[in-house]
Amino acid sequence: MGDIKFKIGQEYENRKGVYEVLAVDNDGMSIRWEDGEEVSTTESMQSRIIECMYRELASVKAKKSGRSKQPASLKHAVRFEGMGEADFSEDVEGTTWRHHNSLGGAVAVRLKSDKFDIVSWPEFRRSAIHWADLTHRHHDTRRLQARFFARLDAASLYFGLDMESSSQEGQGGDDKNAFIEWLTDPANDSWLNEVVCNQNLSICDIKKEGSFQWTIMSVGGKWRMSNGEAEGKEIESLPNFLNELTDSARLDLRIYKTVKKGDVMTRGAGIADDIAGLFEKLLPVYEATVSIF
Repeated sequence: MGDIKFKIGQEYENRKGVYEVLAVDNDGMSIRWEDGEEVSTTESMQSRIIECMYRELASVKAKKSGRSKQPASLKHAVRFEGMGEADFSEDVEGTTWRHHNSLGGAVAVRLKSDKFDIVSWPEFRRSAIHWADLTHRHHDTRRLQARFFARLDAASLYFGLDMESSSQEGQGGDDKNAFIEWLTDPANDSWLNEVVCNQNLSICDIKKEGSFQWTIMSVGGKWRMSNGEAEGKEIESLPNFLNELTDSARLDLRIYKTVKKGDVMTRGAGIADDIAGLFEKLLPVYEATVSIF
């Protein structure tokens, strides 16, 4: 990985949990965990901890793929056993499901990819996890690029692929435009339509006041608008539809699946397989919309 360049205001994770960087001074820095505790530490120490965590997960991945035997010291590197009632909340204090050795790591271990080194990181003080290629995730414009996600609210689990982008000058990469370009190939459009249909997925604009308010679904092999209760107009060309949304500076797309709380809890640890399985299906979209630096 090399030395991690810690940035003020960004979130990272060590073995205690998720923290925010408050200040950086040469090798020293101040951090604050989600419970409000603040400490002084060093960049070199935190970098070593994070690198060690990634090496542990890499070893578990190798064990899963049969390439090597998992060392006894890594026996409990990933110990996700399922979601509990208390996890379904916007309040993350005291929860551990987002950590690298829980759902975050469990999905990363299960996700099979020969092209990407997928790792996880929790959203600071938010009931959400993101997964992305390690190199791509650490790029300066990562917030404007594609990433896999999972988040909880009081009623459901949502997981899939985010493609945050911007048409404003100076905002860096634009994965959304790459996605639209990829969709202009009829074979890609048809393939995605089939995946959305078979997996019961939806496509939406992430923002509350987005470029379009309804969700996009696959109905009978066609793209169609839906508000969850009624079907709206058919979309003749999805890439053309997205390209015509010029009234908004941002178009933050999400392709996702919704699973109700009861079904998630009944599924137990198997929900990590379900999440990883969907991410694997969407890897062609991820590959088409990210730039590896």
